[in-house]
Amino acid sequence: MFQTFLRRLRQLPALMLPSLVLASATGAAGAAELRQYQYRQSFISACTADPRTDLIRTYWKDGAGQPLATFVRLDAMLRQQGEEMLCATNAGIYDKQLQPLGLYIEDGKLLRRLNTRQNAYGNFYLQPNGVLVLAAGQAFIVETGAYAAQSEQWNATARYATQSGPLMIVQGRINALFDPDSPNMVVRNAACIDSAGMVVLAIARNPISFYDFAVFLRDELKCRDALYLDGSISRMYPSLEANIGPAFGAMIAVMKQAPGTKKSPQ
Repeated sequence: MFQTFLRRLRQLPALMLPSLVLASATGAAGAAELRQYQYRQSFISACTADPRTDLIRTYWKDGAGQPLATFVRLDAMLRQQGEEMLCATNAGIYDKQLQPLGLYIEDGKLLRRLNTRQNAYGNFYLQPNGVLVLAAGQAFIVETGAYAAQSEQWNATARYATQSGPLMIVQGRINALFDPDSPNMVVRNAACIDSAGMVVLAIARNPISFYDFAVFLRDELKCRDALYLDGSISRMYPSLEANIGPAFGAMIAVMKQAPGTKKSPQ
């Protein structure tokens, strides 16, 4: 039923999209949802989930230790575990070996250490950068220096975590490095936390500047903190282009479980 609804949604005119909602359960209050927006000349998808009730996790490798790399492989693995992927996106910047460029924690295990380097090329190193932390019933976006200052506590708190950069919004303030008149327009995705503590995964499906994307996240989605994930290669599931593009490093996904499946711990 859900997949049939998705197919029908994709056939609707783009200007109708802002009023539509895809919910993880029929009329379920607080359930994860995927909304489509139009902001100026950009179409933006945003998946909102409640860390207190929804399953939000990061994934990097399969059981054999190989990077999952695509939404298709991630979806297949989750279905074998009795879970259904509602939405997903790439979870940060990675290297040529599909390794996260910075800190990465999965299922409570520290798999990649915090990257505190600052003077280097690339969006990851634009300052400040930071870490998305998914803990028990809570989510945080933490500036890298603050994370480093209390790394033992944060590593123990994090159930899942991914480091990227730059931070787009910090306590409601847009990164001062972002130029409102910048001609640098690319597809971009981000993770943010809104004023109610909800986790939002968002992607501008056509080119947008850092500044305009940050304004949308703050003013339209009411995000108080936001972390940039990646640029032109970014995709979000579900969408027509979800499986067109390069292999990813880590991915972040929101799931629902099959009927009768015992809820897994966050």
